[in-house]
Amino acid sequence: MSSRTFKAGAVAATLSLGLAVVALQQSSSAAVDTQPSLEEDFTYPGAAQVLTQRGIKLLKGDGHIVLADCGATPNNPPADLILVQSNDFSLPAGKNFCFKAKGASGYLTMEIPMVYFVRGDSTNTVDAKVEVKDDPTVVETEQVDPGEWQPVGEGQARGAATLLELRFPTAN
Repeated sequence: MSSRTFKAGAVAATLSLGLAVVALQQSSSAAVDTQPSLEEDFTYPGAAQVLTQRGIKLLKGDGHIVLADCGATPNNPPADLILVQSNDFSLPAGKNFCFKAKGASGYLTMEIPMVYFVRGDSTNTVDAKVEVKDDPTVVETEQVDPGEWQPVGEGQARGAATLLELRFPTAN
């Protein structure tokens, strides 16, 4: 083999290897660019389905307060559930919504219209943040003790209330 043929082959091999490396870098950077973010945004899983089926908006939370089935007697669900009652009879799943609190602390932001009562679960004191359509509209937090019924909005002979957040332990 002549020196000239060997050099030409070496140049061709080097070029081929260089092009392969560039192509590999481009394809791996394209793969990195299309990878979904692993950063948690705390959006409530299945929120669109809950809105369609139940008529309420569950927005964000840490996973320690979750929507639960109220059981056979929705007006008097098991003691380990937080019960939220609404006067909005247009909601497709009725007026009672139950939530399960898990762990040492948790929160869930939401929009449940025309809430008039919140009953605490058997163990946690819960803060219920509500927007009350008084004159003027106010946002306030009601403390709900374990097993107790706390009237809000129309339950207090005030304007309609939208439940914005449940949180435990309380800020106080």
